[in-house]
Amino acid sequence: MIEIWLHGRGLGKARPRFGRGGVVHTASRYSQWKNDAVLQMKALNLPPAPVPAKVDCFFVNFFSSDSDNLTGSVLDALVEAEILQNDSSGYVVASTGTFVKTRKRRGQDKPVGILIRITPAQIEYLDLSVASTVSQSVA
Repeated sequence: MIEIWLHGRGLGKARPRFGRGGVVHTASRYSQWKNDAVLQMKALNLPPAPVPAKVDCFFVNFFSSDSDNLTGSVLDALVEAEILQNDSSGYVVASTGTFVKTRKRRGQDKPVGILIRITPAQIEYLDLSVASTVSQSVA
């Protein structure tokens, strides 16, 4: 398992904006957040994640945009930091984003950040003929 703690409040993945001549722009706040996250990750000198992997993100002591946008930001940073080779389905078979709180300890500030857990996973195969039989009998 790989665990990473990113200090500070996360920022949801920005939707690109298209300018003149098809130039793509992303929000500067998002770009700055992602660059900071990549620097924090690279400083840890972590090995590459297993392939395929499951990525769980815990958004600690902050609420922000929806969890899928925050998870997308984390995945982008993991790829740029070269911890994940790619965030396509062959590399990341599952990802979750959960908002959590911690209890305040006397005399200490609450930590704010993102805890990332990357674990080995496997690609699952389903027998859809069984699923269609079940859905037909229920209908």
